[in-house]
Amino acid sequence: MSIQQTLLEYITKELAPGNPELDAESTLAGVVDSTAVMELVVWIEGQYGFDVEIDEITPDNFGSVKALAAYIESHKQR
Repeated sequence: MSIQQTLLEYITKELAPGNPELDAESTLAGVVDSTAVMELVVWIEGQYGFDVEIDEITPDNFGSVKALAAYIESHKQR
């Protein structure tokens, strides 16, 4: 399963249930609140094995599933 698919599955099941129209290009603002973003950060750290720095939680990195997958990919390669 790709990172995008894994993220979509987690977000739609755990953070935004009832939002079936969510896809990789969807903007996450308005879909997940600040508490859900922090839950997502903790999940990413556990799932992918790196620490998410607070100053990296930006719209460029967390604005969509596609952007978030690219962010995770860049950290997995370090």
